[in-house]
Amino acid sequence: MDTFISWIFKAVVFGTIILYASLGEAMTEKAGHLNLGVPGIMYLSASSSFYVCLLYVNSTSSPNAFLLVMIALITAIIVGGLLGLLYSVMCVTFKCNQNVMGLLLTTFGVGFGKFLSTTLKIGDITASFAHQVFTTPIPYLSSIPYVGKLLFGYGFMTIAGVILAVVLHIFYNKTRIGLNLKAVGENPATADANGIDVTRYRYLATIFGCSLAGIAGITYTYTFASGLWSTNNNIESIGWLAVALVIFSTWRSIHLLWGSCLFGLLYWAWNFLPTILNITPFTGLTELLQIIPYFVTILVLVINSIRHKKENQPPESLGVPYFREER
Repeated sequence: MDTFISWIFKAVVFGTIILYASLGEAMTEKAGHLNLGVPGIMYLSASSSFYVCLLYVNSTSSPNAFLLVMIALITAIIVGGLLGLLYSVMCVTFKCNQNVMGLLLTTFGVGFGKFLSTTLKIGDITASFAHQVFTTPIPYLSSIPYVGKLLFGYGFMTIAGVILAVVLHIFYNKTRIGLNLKAVGENPATADANGIDVTRYRYLATIFGCSLAGIAGITYTYTFASGLWSTNNNIESIGWLAVALVIFSTWRSIHLLWGSCLFGLLYWAWNFLPTILNITPFTGLTELLQIIPYFVTILVLVINSIRHKKENQPPESLGVPYFREER
């Protein structure tokens, strides 16, 4: 039983990372743009934020926890937002190929992030104070008998991620701006004809989505990686899982909540499942279990294609540049 609870706890912590990244990618895709640069944005935002926070902590003998959190979040949001702005300029304004631009962002983000890590000499450094701040459970809620630790025994980023997913679900379905955003992703020509500024919506959705990917990067560093920054971190691989989760959730933010937890369980299956089933690990078992999240995503894609349900399909104009003069 303890092993199963540990599995759930690890799954929720891991799921928080891909929840933020997938919420951002879902918003970008709802506006009609496929951003494959999520892994690079996560990596560069995390490395930049780690360095700035390290400068702050080393500059004072008594760092303030709230100020540290603000510095980490603001840095990640700015770096992610700037990369989102770059993507928007190239793909929204200049109509560049979205797949190529996304892959360029991933290559640039990971490469430049590793360059910064080496140049600034922040590799293999542990920010223990930041890790403690980000992982301290919320007082009172975590002490509720029986369910407190399981439901609220996480850092504030997990609770904030759940709230954000619910808020975005309401935003997409109950607000005029959210409905306009979905219209831009489905049929930009019709949205444009009705007075909706397609360019502005796509810019804002992409920049906001990339900022959330930046937040996912620091969530990885300060919660999942125990505050340790290393150029061998697998942030970029988690970024690809976030893109897959958007497809798995059929572009619904509320589904990302349980989907992220499920992906967390599947991701950690290689570590906990053999123990629970009392199976002796054999050659290839670990690798086989590690591909389960991707296999499930492929399975969902196949099922959705067979069922042909409109509500389970991606936005109609996803990946297609919009030329206003052709409407």
